[in-house]
Parts: sequence; structure tokens; C-alpha cells
Amino acid sequence: MGAVPNLEFLLRDLPDQNGARLFLERLEKEQPRAHQKLLKQPALLSDVLALAAWSPLLATTIEQNSEYLSWLSRERSDPRVRTRDEFKESLARFALTHSSLNPQLLFARFRRRELLRTYLHDIRRSQTLVETMEELSNLADAILDYALSLARQDLDNRYGLPRHVDERGRSATAEFCVIALGKLGSMELNYASDIDLIFLYSEDGTTAATGDRGEVTNREYFVKLSEAIARLVGQSGGEGAAYRVDLRLRPHGRDGALACSLQEATRYYMHSAQDWERQTLIRSRAAAGSAELFSRFKEAVTPAVFRPNVPVSGALASVRLAKQKIDRQVERKSGFNVKLGRGGIREIEFIAQALQLAHGGRDDWLRVPHTLVSLGRLADRGFITQPERSALSDAYYFLRGLEHRLQMEHGLQTHTVPDAAEAQAVVARRMGFSTSKNFAAALKTHTTNVRNTYDRLFSEIEMSTGVVVDSPTHLDRVDQDTALAIVSARVFASHMDKAERAPSKELANRILSLANKSLNPHRALVQAARIAASLEKTDRRLLISEANLASLLQLCGSSESFADMIAANPALITALGTSAATVLRRDHRAILRAAIDAEHSFPAELAALRLKWAELIAEIGALDVSHELSIFEANQLQTDLATASMNVAYLIARREMARRYGSFRGGPRVAFYGLGRLSTGGVDYGSDLDILITYDSLVPSPIKTLTQDETYARLAEFMIAALSSITREGYLYRVDLRLRPHGKNGPLVSSSEGFLDYLKEESAPWEWLAYVKLRCVGGDQELGRMIETHARHRIHANALRLDPEELKSVTRHVRDRLEKEKGGRGRKLGVDIKYGPGGMLDVYFAVRYLQLRDEVPDEGEDRSTAFTLERLREEGSLSEEDCSILTGGYSLLRSLDHNLRLIVGRSTRLPDPNHVTARDVARRMGFGSVAELQQTLTDQMQAIRATYKRILEQD
Repeated sequence: MGAVPNLEFLLRDLPDQNGARLFLERLEKEQPRAHQKLLKQPALLSDVLALAAWSPLLATTIEQNSEYLSWLSRERSDPRVRTRDEFKESLARFALTHSSLNPQLLFARFRRRELLRTYLHDIRRSQTLVETMEELSNLADAILDYALSLARQDLDNRYGLPRHVDERGRSATAEFCVIALGKLGSMELNYASDIDLIFLYSEDGTTAATGDRGEVTNREYFVKLSEAIARLVGQSGGEGAAYRVDLRLRPHGRDGALACSLQEATRYYMHSAQDWERQTLIRSRAAAGSAELFSRFKEAVTPAVFRPNVPVSGALASVRLAKQKIDRQVERKSGFNVKLGRGGIREIEFIAQALQLAHGGRDDWLRVPHTLVSLGRLADRGFITQPERSALSDAYYFLRGLEHRLQMEHGLQTHTVPDAAEAQAVVARRMGFSTSKNFAAALKTHTTNVRNTYDRLFSEIEMSTGVVVDSPTHLDRVDQDTALAIVSARVFASHMDKAERAPSKELANRILSLANKSLNPHRALVQAARIAASLEKTDRRLLISEANLASLLQLCGSSESFADMIAANPALITALGTSAATVLRRDHRAILRAAIDAEHSFPAELAALRLKWAELIAEIGALDVSHELSIFEANQLQTDLATASMNVAYLIARREMARRYGSFRGGPRVAFYGLGRLSTGGVDYGSDLDILITYDSLVPSPIKTLTQDETYARLAEFMIAALSSITREGYLYRVDLRLRPHGKNGPLVSSSEGFLDYLKEESAPWEWLAYVKLRCVGGDQELGRMIETHARHRIHANALRLDPEELKSVTRHVRDRLEKEKGGRGRKLGVDIKYGPGGMLDVYFAVRYLQLRDEVPDEGEDRSTAFTLERLREEGSLSEEDCSILTGGYSLLRSLDHNLRLIVGRSTRLPDPNHVTARDVARRMGFGSVAELQQTLTDQMQAIRATYKRILEQD
């Protein structure tokens, strides 16, 4: 490296001198002209070396984009916070000079360039923490605004403007808003935050149809707009995404539509949302789009967020339950987590938000999103002491600054202080400490101060329920459970039958006793308290029996997903405690049919169907957790419920068609076919329904004004909506039609002849692996069984004509692709029992390959994988040894899959051994420890993979 005047002087006080020196050497080698220009500007050189010493990420940015040095030389001397409008202007200029870049790459590069200036002012202390977070938030707003403009221009060209009729009967343009939650919502964004977004539109209607694609509904338009924004901002264009976009906080979470109307969103937050969802709205604002629309939304939902009649203990309990749920989900790793660890950032935020929820309903001055501002106002009102306010604010500054240093090393969303001595020493120096010991002492002081206030505040829950608290940190598990039992008992006592009613203290002891018999007593009590709080707000006339209560505690102790369902609809408590004999005799189709018979509109029928379905699935879940049903029986009942739901959804669709188009003039003649679990009788909690639909083309269209294709397509659309549309009462199933002929490019419904012709002439071998399990599950049974028989014959005839080696190759290719695409994700999160090596897909593909190779078609009522394995053994397709390995291994995997679905919802991975879910699953499956389960699982999956390779002759 050439001589650099005063280099050692410039490096002397940097936290990573070696990193800065190596950066300069690389720059000299790879960008010699930029290196020479930099040496001629000592002040700029000093700043660039500082950036390299504090952030290897930004050092790489400069090496790859040396032209940024000229820009930085202009920006470095102006420490004022850039506004959103200034960022928008800068982004527009950047786009003009980088017109060849795709939008994702444009946004990522622009953001990375702007971070050079922001982080320089951060490490030079020429901006405060608050100013840094504000500038980072303004940057995100500007990028979201630009993405919205690009996406809207494209959609307007395709569909025209979204319109609605206003209160005066005039046509007006519907508005749209990107609502930011979390750190972006409170203008406290950090360098590597996710951005939590909700997409909101003002009114339903249709587009103006002035574009080249014609008219669509406003809902379709705004869902497409939301998808486009999330894709532009959140997907990589070659150098990583500008931001990680998190849409899970929208109404109904992952299952909700991406865009929600103002009316729908208001109804959800006022009536259906959980307390933790309302809590997220404390930190909400308009990041892009219509600020006026957000103001209308905020005005409408504020009464549900800040409620004047909520007890302080109730507000605190709600927030604490949310925090405990987060704690249970945090993966245990080495190193302190500054965000989620004990005494970390999340506890400061929850202290502020808990007190805002407790008192903000009566004092709107407390309704501010920014954490530091809210702490100040809470202290002014006396809800925390001034020393606590100072300690919490100091801790917030320290921990957020530490979070920034950790994230800007490599641009990763990390919150963990490294344990390795050398790495921790660098972090300490970047934080301004001369030694790791001093840094660790400061970290401990701040987190202890936070925890003391957190414990002091949340001990009020125990105090309000009569539990003696003898110190600020007296919050051990026994006292927590006692407090939760007392809270629950006070509510449940008022709902018990008079003959079974007991004093609150006696009932609290009974609740504790029942919880201790459940899989996870603490979970049972936490969830029961949450349900009690929901019951207190929503249904005071509900009558609960002792059997209901006992079943509720069992269910809450085993299943968070069922607890969520009951908290949203406490009336489900009365469905619990039904005997297994009664449930096994249920005629699900008749029950669901009776539930909708009295209704006369599509929304009312959907609501009635969902409420009754929830009762029936809760019955099954309650018996399942108490081991009164085998896994086979639970799957059988759920498959029957799914097919019944499909048939009643079809009836609802027919009624809606009649309401819209007049009475049917005969027919319709349509059949539904299941694939995957629906076809094999293995429907389980959270299963999708993989289906195909055909109609009899020989029967004229039953609707005079519509063609056959139009009639059956609309019937299918209404049926799918009845099953999968998310309403206030929830939804039933996700419906997947991607395996229909021609996939997503094909019509929703095919004629029976068209489907059979497709199988014979156009279908690919990979499709046969799915279609080999085709089974009629609803609609016209005569038509369905006839088409099923013909389809099965054609599939096997196709396979027999194909070179066996090609069939083998196709099978391996599809299996390998699924393993690569899905089995490799999140390996750190645990063993993938479905997509991973030796997972359930190894068994599925081996079975289907052998069925096609040796012409062993499905027949009879039992189409399960276990039964098919036995048939393949009897037919000589499988050896005794291979059949035994696959049967035993598959049985373990299905049991594990079933219990994971029951306990935490749909999941394909066994979590880390230290995770409470892993312990609960092992216990439910009869293993002495998680280690024993893991070893058995490893052995079985290795044996399955070896057998799979042997069958497919893979080296």
C-alpha cells in the first residue's frame, strides 16, 4: 500500500484498525483512482476509515461503488435529518441516473448509499439516536412511496382507476394507504428492521375498465397493488431486498387478504382482533398513500385500542401474556439478545405499551407511538417514577445503540451480543468502551434496571388477585400460575351452572388441579386466563359445565391454536366435553346443512357454516388431546368433516347462483375430487384441501343466461369462497387447485371429457404422481366415481407406456426439487419431517412410483399410505424389509406431524430440543425425553432415506 500521510494517526482510535487498514488496501488494489482521490481529502479519508472500522458492510459498499465517495464528500458535513420529501427527491434523481436497474435493485442500492451518510453521522455522534431512527424511517417511507407510485401506474394502465360511489351518488376514486406498524410505525426504525405493514383501501367497487385488461373489483385491484409493493420493496433484485417486509400483522394474519377495506378492518379490530393485535396499533401511522384514509381508520379503531373501561390489571395481564408468548417462541442461542432477552428492548416497549393501554382510554395525552416520548409522559402522570423513567430511557439509548452496532457489522437482522472474546471486544470498542469487562458491566446494569421496573409493574397482576408479592422480582412460576388461576376463576365462576358453582378460591384450586393434569400446566393456565378475559368482554350469558371446564383446561394445555380459536369465540367452550362415542357417530354433513338452512344470504350462510364447523373441529380437538381418539380416528373425522364442508359449501354456492341468476333449469352435474391428504383420508389440523372439479358437458348449462363454462366457473368460485374466504368468524380451509389441468393457467373447472382427454394426451409424468391418488369426494357421486375410474385407468396406462427409467428419473427429480426448495429452508429451526431427507415425501414418492410402475391402482375405501404399503408388499412390489421400514418410519412421522399440528398448528419441523414444544411433543408421543425422540427420529429417517434410494436405485 502506498504511503498515506498520518494513516496511523487516523487509525489510532478506531475500534477495528485492522479492518480499516485492509479496506484501504483492497481499495488501492481494486479502485486505484478512487484510492488516490481519497488520499487527497484527509477529512473524507478519516470518515471513510471510520465507516470501514464500524461496518464491514459499508466498507464493501464503498469498494463496489467508489462513485459514492464524491457523494459522501458532499453529504458528510451536513448532519441535519433528511426528511421524507428530501429522500423522495433524491430517489427520483437516483432513478434517472440508474434507469437500467430493475426497481428492486434500484431500491436496494439507493438505501445502501443513504446508509453511508446516516451511519457516519451516527458513529460521529453528530446525530442523536432519535434523529438516526427518524432518518431511517423517512428513508423507508420514501422507498415505499416510490414503490406505490410504480405499482399503481402499472395497475391503472391495466385495469383503470379503482372507483366507488360516494354518499352523493357520484363516482369517485377509492383511496389506498400503506400503514406502518412496529418500529417504522413509531419512527424508531433500526438499520436492519423488518417493516411491518398493513394495506388498507377505502371502499369496495370496481375499476374504471379503461385499461387493457378490463374491469376487476376494487378488492382484486388493491390486493394486486399490495402484492406489487411487497414484491418491489421486499424481494431481491440481485443484491438483496431493500427491506424484509412482514405482512403477518394484517387482519387475520397469514390467512387474511393482503389488502383490507376500511369497513372490514374496522370491524375486525372492533370485534374480532386479539388484545395483542390491538396493541400493535399503538405504533401505527401512514407510511405511504392516503393520510386522510389512515386518519379515518385511526379514529374508528382507537376506542378498541384505548378502552376507558379496561381494568389496569386486565391491560397489564394482556400485555404480559403477549410477552410470555414471545418468550416461549424465542430460540435459545448463545449470547445475550438485546431485543428479546431479559431486560431487553422489548421489555421497555411493553412497559410503555402496557401502561398506555391501561390508562390511555381515559387520558389521550398518553396515546403516543414513540417509546421515549411515552416514557416521559407516563412519568409526568406518575405511572412510573422519575428515576424509573431515567433508567428506562438510558437503557433504551444504550440497547438501541448496541443493536445498531451489531446490525451494521454485516447488515443482518441480529440482536445477539457475541460470546467469543475477540468479537465481543470489537463490539465493546464500537460502543465506546475500552474493555469488554466495562461493556459487560454496563449491559448488566441497564438490563437489570429494565427488569426491575418490568417486575415491579407486572407484579400488580398478582397484587390485584390477592397473591402476596414480597419483592419486585417475586414472579416465580408457582405464583404466576396461582394468579392466572384466580383471574380465570373469577370469570368462570359467574358462568358455571348453579348446581356446580363454587366460590372463586375453591374454583381457582380446581382450575389448578385440572391444569396440572394437562400436557403443559402453565400453558393451560395462561391460555385459560386469556379465554376468561375474552369471555368477560364478549359473552356474559354463557353457561359452562364442569365437563366443559375440565375439557377446556386439557385443550389449553395441549394446543395454542385451539386456545386461539376459543379466545376468539368463547361460546366454543360449551362444545367441549362431548363423548367420543357421540362424536364418532356424527353426521357432519347433516349438521352443517342444518346450520345454514335457516339463512337467506351468502354472508349469513358463511357465518353459520363457520360457527358450526368451529364447534365440530373443537370437539375433535378436545377428544384428541385427552387421548380418547386415535390418530387414525382423528384423521378420519377430520376428513369426513372436510368432505362434508365441501358439499355444504357447494350447496351454498348453488343457492347464491340461484339468488343472482334465477332458478336452475336442471342440474348442475358436477363432481369434486380430492388429492393428497383429502384423497387418502389423512386430513389433519391445518391441512389444505387439494381438489379438482369437473362437470358433465352433456348436460346443458343450468343457468339460461350463462354458458356451461361460465356457470361452473362461478359455482366453483362461490364454493371456494364459502370454504376459504376469511370472515369475522374465520375460515375453514385453504383450497388449492394448482394441480388442475394446465395448472394456474387452466380454468378452475374442466368438463369431464376435457379432463380425461388431458390425462391421455397432455398430462406430464410428474402429474401422474399426484393424480394416481385421485378420489371423488363430493358432488354428483355417479359422475365422480365414473370419471375417477376412467382417470385411474388412463393414468396407469400412461405409466405402463413410459420407459420405467424415465418414470424413475421424473420421480427423483420432483422429490429432489421439493427437498431443495423447501427442505433446506430454516435448517436451524429443527428437523423437517416432511420435505427433509427421509421425510414423509420420501414415503409418498416411493409409494406412488411403485403404484405406477407395477400398476397397483387404488381401490376400496382405505386409500391410506399405510394400507397402500401393505398392498404393495402383497403384490410383490415391496420386500418385507422395505415395507416394514417404510411403514414403521411413516407411522412415527405421521404421529409427530399430527402432534405438532395439534400443539402449535401447521408445522413440518421438530423444534430445538430446548424448546417447550419439543418437550411437549415428546411427552405426548410417550418418549422419556426429547433426546430419545430425536434419536429414534434420526434412525427412522435415515432408514427411510436408504430404502427410498434403494427403490429409486439412487447412489
